Amino acid sequence: MRQIIKDIFINKKIFLMLFIGFLLTISPILIAFSTKNYYDELFYDSKNGFFQYYYSINLSNVKELDFHKMQELAESNFIKSSVITETISAKIPEIGFVMVVGLLNKNIWSPPLIKGAKLDLNETNNIIAGKNISSTVGKIKLFDKEYTIKGITGKGMGSEYNSKIYLSLKNAPEQIKRDIEKSNTLQLIVRSNQSPNKEINGFVSKVKQMNKIPNIKIINEKANYENQKNSRQGVKEVLSYPYKLFIIALINCITVSYLWIYLKRKDISLRKALGASNLNLFSFVFGQLLICATLATVSSIVILWVLGKIGNNILYFTSYNIGLSFYLYLTSLVITFVVSFITSIIPFLHIMKIEPAKALKE
Repeated sequence: MRQIIKDIFINKKIFLMLFIGFLLTISPILIAFSTKNYYDELFYDSKNGFFQYYYSINLSNVKELDFHKMQELAESNFIKSSVITETISAKIPEIGFVMVVGLLNKNIWSPPLIKGAKLDLNETNNIIAGKNISSTVGKIKLFDKEYTIKGITGKGMGSEYNSKIYLSLKNAPEQIKRDIEKSNTLQLIVRSNQSPNKEINGFVSKVKQMNKIPNIKIINEKANYENQKNSRQGVKEVLSYPYKLFIIALINCITVSYLWIYLKRKDISLRKALGASNLNLFSFVFGQLLICATLATVSSIVILWVLGKIGNNILYFTSYNIGLSFYLYLTSLVITFVVSFITSIIPFLHIMKIEPAKALKE
């Protein structure tokens, strides 16, 4: 280790170039990962929360559906899962278009709150509303009926919850119930962090006994959600620029590291002549590049921390999210190792081709 650090100081100009290259390699990829995590979180907020499993239960021919009984069955069958209705669009004259979500249980999820209290599904005429609907808790008239807003839902700078109304399915406004019966279809979304198949099968069995519904379709929505998330063109375009900068900077790092080895070929030839193995020489090269990359990673994290202090403005003007998390710290460690390893490969291939006798004569 002492020899590696000594060699870095001897070749400080080359390593300054490598440090700048690593900095321009690691910083963009960390920003890209931070930004991707931010937009992924927004996507799952639009789906009312992130879970490992998503299933839809599509019930057709649901005329004269007993909403109270449906909610009771959901509350008794789904213990480890969250059950909501698919988002229902509705228009309120005084407000405009809103998105209504019926809650069938509240075991493992409830809407995130900015202020107020959580919704009690047994209380009538109580709702959770987004801040586009109301900025304060209290009374509000919706669907020609007076409701009490128990809490205001929202999360960070995102707008995914701003126009939503959450209420218990059995206490849904008559207009919403009529729309469901008119469409002749009710779609429920089951979300869980462990397989909900057993709970779904029990629920469907009891629904069939309660209502003679001939068509019940169960769909695993996980793949559909992943496809939707990965097909967002705007996010792809935003992330393409740091990825391109990462590749360009990485190529430059490889070029500089190759130049470094070329300038040190006599020293390496001497080490070979004295019996150093290829593995020892690779460890020597990789160790120096790893130290340089580690310093660049630490500098990148410091830069991101400083930028994170003004992160809201950066997000507004550039669409990039600058934020540090435990996941990003772990990612930075992996990136440091991988970038160092990749940067070492081509110089090492050159080292393997060096013939000590020939190089020492130059």
